[in-house]
Amino acid sequence: MVQVIDLTIENLNISYNEYDLSIIIPVYNESENIERVLRDWDNELTKFEIKYCFIIVNDGSKDNSVEIIRSLNYDIILLKKHNSGHGRSIRLGYDFSVNHVKSNYILQIDSDGQCEPKYFKFFWENRFENDFVLGIRKNRGDGFFRKLTSKTSLYLTSTLTSLNLKDPNTPYRLFKYSTLKNVLPLINESFDIHNIAITYVILNNKYKFKTVEISFPDRIGGENSINLVRVFQMGFNMLFDLYFLRKKLSK
Repeated sequence: MVQVIDLTIENLNISYNEYDLSIIIPVYNESENIERVLRDWDNELTKFEIKYCFIIVNDGSKDNSVEIIRSLNYDIILLKKHNSGHGRSIRLGYDFSVNHVKSNYILQIDSDGQCEPKYFKFFWENRFENDFVLGIRKNRGDGFFRKLTSKTSLYLTSTLTSLNLKDPNTPYRLFKYSTLKNVLPLINESFDIHNIAITYVILNNKYKFKTVEISFPDRIGGENSINLVRVFQMGFNMLFDLYFLRKKLSK
């Protein structure tokens, strides 16, 4: 069953209270990948007898991703929005999950097949003892440029925050509901790279967390839509945003 919600509607008054786990997945032009990704994750989650839903945030896809998603027979809440980028898409998914779904745990993955379901058991088995479980990418197959930008981001953000953020932008992460609910109000919705901000706030506020080593293969289909100018602009903005976030948290 797919429930479609147009988030251009301002007066949203919906509440869901029946899931153990909600899975946030931002989607932009993933027609080659999305069906396989959801099938593989459904197969894995079925082993754990988890009551879950996919919360898919369509970031203004121009291909037939939405049509494919609507044809599938999984428990899906499909959020439709204008294109505004990955960071704002996951923030919207987080907000929706916290305010309307209220599942016990919230998982974020990407829609390109790089977040492999086989690692989920390590996240799930650490959920009781930790507020946050973060994947650390030890092997990556997604190209030199992306590896370089990740290493540069790690160095700059760790230097700026005086914390070892390990792999702060990993899209493979599991939260307790209460953790995410408490952290989100501390971060401006306009923050471009929300994963880094959330990782920083959680470590800075000394939540209990666990890291899980994962491999991060190349995407299973389609192409990376990287705009180099946009990437550098976002990185530059992130440093300013992170600087002011640090000042805010130190008060």
